[in-house]
Amino acid sequence: MQRTSFRLVPVGLAAAAVLALAGCGGSIDTSGAERVDGTIPAADLALAAEGVVLEQGFTVDIDCGTGTVPFEVGASVECTGVEESSGATGGYTVTITEIDGSDYRIEVVGSEAGPAEPTEPSEPTESALESAAAFADLTAQAITDSLGEVPLVNCGEEDIEIFVGQEVRCAYETSAGSGFVIATVTEFDGSSYAIEVVEE
Repeated sequence: MQRTSFRLVPVGLAAAAVLALAGCGGSIDTSGAERVDGTIPAADLALAAEGVVLEQGFTVDIDCGTGTVPFEVGASVECTGVEESSGATGGYTVTITEIDGSDYRIEVVGSEAGPAEPTEPSEPTESALESAAAFADLTAQAITDSLGEVPLVNCGEEDIEIFVGQEVRCAYETSAGSGFVIATVTEFDGSSYAIEVVEE
């Protein structure tokens, strides 16, 4: 009896999607904000930035801190945001791009978003599909030593479901003759599996 293992790309795994806050940018007219010694409160820029992001279709709670920012073109502040519906988080750079008296315009550029909470480890996949040809190749590797040569193995045409206990009947052929073997999946962890092969 021969035993070997083979890497398998698992199928059917659900990937958690996180709302991408990245790359949103735009400008918004604002006025009436408090000016202190040529500065503007970062909180005012955060409110304006929320309006910009809302125009992009996202409702985000943006926090630019409690400090002040120079009230001048090119001044910027780094902010963080949390998308209300999904909890996705992201970073933002809010930059003053134009000033006209007490009015100003800003540009908001978002960075890559991330999940609000660490994702839980995925449960091991209980089964996956493997092509019959790949399964046959693995079976051939398992019985090569006992046969003294690499056999031609045929495990059918249909994809094979991989799970512990799965038994597959395969035909083999060598220069000395032909026969059948039973390949049994003995281990499967969602990304690789092992088989045991016995001659029928």
